[in-house]
Amino acid sequence: MPFYVYGIKSGRTNRVYIGQAEDIRQRLLQHNAGYVSSTEADRPWTLVAEQMVETRAEARWIEHELKKSRGKRERWLRRYAIAIETA
Repeated sequence: MPFYVYGIKSGRTNRVYIGQAEDIRQRLLQHNAGYVSSTEADRPWTLVAEQMVETRAEARWIEHELKKSRGKRERWLRRYAIAIETA
């Protein structure tokens, strides 16, 4: 089963948060419902980037690397950016 590394952006502060999950849609709902203490204050969140990987270990490693290096994080966000639909 695939895992995902994701980037979400705060609609309130423009902060970008990097995380990993098996189901990123469900995880985004948790972020927006306030169930994640580290992102609760900056709601609402929008998914801005995602990368699919094969294992949780790989997802955790990528998440760790992105959280410790701003340059890697910015390059990753550009590479894995998703198109945001505007109705």
